[in-house]
Amino acid sequence: MDPLELLIESERFSHDIKMVFIREYQKIMDKYELSSKQSVIVNFVHQKQQPTMGEIAQMIDATPSAASQFVKKLEQLGYLKREVNVDNRRETLVTLAEKGEQFFAEMEKVDTYIFKKYFLKLPADDIVEYHRILKELHSIVTSST
Repeated sequence: MDPLELLIESERFSHDIKMVFIREYQKIMDKYELSSKQSVIVNFVHQKQQPTMGEIAQMIDATPSAASQFVKKLEQLGYLKREVNVDNRRETLVTLAEKGEQFFAEMEKVDTYIFKKYFLKLPADDIVEYHRILKELHSIVTSST
């Protein structure tokens, strides 16, 4: 098989795998009643620790006003909180609130469950290779955006 055919077939496998994982994560999404976009924003805040409203707007490809509305709703729901940056009073920082922390604690439990149920069935060398490939692909993708 040529490389393009291998990638096409690999993407089909990846899609099937993602569908299984989505079912696991969807249980938590349903419990917390988060939309996909809300989940993306909460995840971004979790990863970045204290992103600015501008960073959130850029990440979701929205205007600062639209991003502010998303964050306001998530703040009302108890997932996020906004704070004025003490170093730059014109900047608002966003952090996880208590419900956001609880959400991620449950998501991390599902991550661990998935790793144990599926990934750890692979030989250790394959896991190392998988990590190497994803790290390299991550570098390619993030440096070209």
